[in-house]
Amino acid sequence: MTPEADIAGLIERYAGQLTAAGAIRSAEVERAFRTVPRHRLLETFYYRDQAGATTVQHDPEAPRREDLELIYAATALATRQVDGMPSSSTSLPSLMAEMLELLELGDGMTVLEIGAGTGYNAALVAEVVGDQRLVTTVDVQADVVEQTRRLLARAGYPRIRVRLGDGFDGAPGHAPFDRIVATVGCSDLSPHWAEQLADDGTMLIPLEHAGGHPLVRLRQDHGELSGQVVHWTGFMPVRGPLHIEDLWPNGYICPDPGELACVGELGPRFALGRREGSRELSDDGIGFLFFLGLSDRRAFDGPNGPGLNAIFDGWADAGADGIWWWKDPSLARELDRYYQEWDDLGRPGIGDYRISFRPVEQDCERAACGWVIERRFYRELVNLGT
Repeated sequence: MTPEADIAGLIERYAGQLTAAGAIRSAEVERAFRTVPRHRLLETFYYRDQAGATTVQHDPEAPRREDLELIYAATALATRQVDGMPSSSTSLPSLMAEMLELLELGDGMTVLEIGAGTGYNAALVAEVVGDQRLVTTVDVQADVVEQTRRLLARAGYPRIRVRLGDGFDGAPGHAPFDRIVATVGCSDLSPHWAEQLADDGTMLIPLEHAGGHPLVRLRQDHGELSGQVVHWTGFMPVRGPLHIEDLWPNGYICPDPGELACVGELGPRFALGRREGSRELSDDGIGFLFFLGLSDRRAFDGPNGPGLNAIFDGWADAGADGIWWWKDPSLARELDRYYQEWDDLGRPGIGDYRISFRPVEQDCERAACGWVIERRFYRELVNLGT
């Protein structure tokens, strides 16, 4: 069993690293990370490193030092698996901090969270708003809800409302909410969230788009939801009505290396490589991928970078050394054309677009120089500039 003083030291180091990295930017969020014991809200968890997948049987009442080193690190930890794939988790701490900052929480605000996970995020929110009773978190998995309620109570947060149900329905008995946040990747917004969001309230949703779940921050103004993309992320997909299959391609064919061709002369213009040592796209790569997703439903994050994916009929993607293509060279030419369009627009990034949502049953005109994405419940209208 690790001494309490050592645990306190690990928490201080962890919060300090998040602050130094810029993920934590306010005193309120920093205090929350220094206060909430992440290790008290975990039992069995899974993580993956270069050696492969590891299962950890963690006792929150008698933690081992090696488990605590994993918990208080820049690591997302899966807590449930279905058919070998994660179905619930505690997110990357830097992303949780970023989302708390983007929510712009204040004392006394009511908050609805979609996707309870371990309860760690709900506890952080409760610390910032100042009252556990103001926080409601909803999860569709009964065993997750049981464990989260139990561990939150033992960790000192018994009054956070942990509800079993489909997040699509929200929590009408506790509305209106000043803030609604989802911690799962959604293919659409729920009309119930709009009904339950206070006027002038804010919604922060990871919304599926071309291989990622960019965070969309929306404000409610007399029934109209509008805002912008504020961060690029990837989440586990939601279940139920908010999940839509095949909005954009999910996965791609991995051909033999000898079947691939590269249009190398385009290399200098396609400086869209990934961040060093990771699968993450560069800022330009994210900007181009977002534009592709607006322009073409074949957009995907390919092995080299943003591209077009025709599944069994071939694909093409843009890396730092040019356009790679498999099976169909016309996809490379199309990708080059889209790149030129994006370049001519000034290479916009994800934060350069304005986004609004209208119920699909409402008629709306396509604005000049804009894009429309048809989802299940909402029509997403996207325009450059203000």
